Amino acid sequence: MQEALVLKVELLKSLRQQRFLSQEDLFNACQQRSLRVSLATIKRAETGKKVSYRTVRELSAFYAVPAASLVMPES
Repeated sequence: MQEALVLKVELLKSLRQQRFLSQEDLFNACQQRSLRVSLATIKRAETGKKVSYRTVRELSAFYAVPAASLVMPES
């Protein structure tokens, strides 16, 4: 079973906005790079809902940051 994680919402939005991308632009850019991240998943991640670890890996690859830096610490 795959673990679901909550990501750092403000960091995700900041990384996307620094690149002047809308959520849809991010989705399209991920598709062009063969990264499996749906638009719905991007929206879920940016609203603080849980996403799969695969999504964390794909977004970290897109943004070229360590996967762990995107994950909210467990409380």
